[in-house]
Amino acid sequence: MGHAAGTLRAPQQLEGARRRRRGSHWTAVGFAFCAIASATGGVEPAGAQTLWDDPAFALYRQAVEAMDRKSYAQAADLAGQAAARLPNHVLAHYLSGQAAAALGRWPDAAAAFERVVEIYPGSFAGHRDLGTSYEHLGRADDAVRAWDKALALHDSDDVRASLAFLLVKEGRRPQALQHLDVLAEHGSKRPEVYSTIARLSYETGDLKASEKAFVQAVSLKDDGRTWFNLGVVRARLNDSPGALDAFEHAAQHADTREQAQKEIAKLRGGTGQGAIR
Repeated sequence: MGHAAGTLRAPQQLEGARRRRRGSHWTAVGFAFCAIASATGGVEPAGAQTLWDDPAFALYRQAVEAMDRKSYAQAADLAGQAAARLPNHVLAHYLSGQAAAALGRWPDAAAAFERVVEIYPGSFAGHRDLGTSYEHLGRADDAVRAWDKALALHDSDDVRASLAFLLVKEGRRPQALQHLDVLAEHGSKRPEVYSTIARLSYETGDLKASEKAFVQAVSLKDDGRTWFNLGVVRARLNDSPGALDAFEHAAQHADTREQAQKEIAKLRGGTGQGAIR
């Protein structure tokens, strides 16, 4: 039986795959610092002043509270005031960057995170969020460098995935595949990791690796495009029963139903020649 005349379907746009909300973690950071700054080693007299009451830290505390209320503009303003009072106040700069990012003010966010990593080069969070800011600004090479530095400090699957998908977008496929393979070794539960591995493997002619990755992707998410692509790869491997099964799954999804039905008809009729773009 001949190959199915299928075209590998592009995966659906990743919905927020590289930008996950991290919650109000700045509260824990801020008040942990508050506890350290307030420690006196004994019972503190009522009304006594602590470092936390000094203007730079008082403004930062107010910024944290504004951030928790999702009053991002106010948080950015207060954090900026705190940083102006204490230029090396790394927490204020970081919170300023977080607030700017929440407002979509990516140049301001990048500037704040640049200051964070200047003051504290060992900050994983600073390099991570700087990379995200650079990506939003279209500064791909800078984003890659920032995420590489973040990974050197801490092996984060989220950062590695962001880096891998950016490298794919920039056409740096061999580097992207290296990072994606690491994610697979770590047992990633993100289907787009495997569907991207599958597509890159297909482009290099490694059809077996492509099939394996597509199978993993559909095991994590029942997606019509992924099933269709699996059918195309199996057809090129001369696995007509396997291709038919994949196309039948694809036909259960509205976005791939019509094309999958055409491939099913070709397979059952013994006609067609594979063509994947």
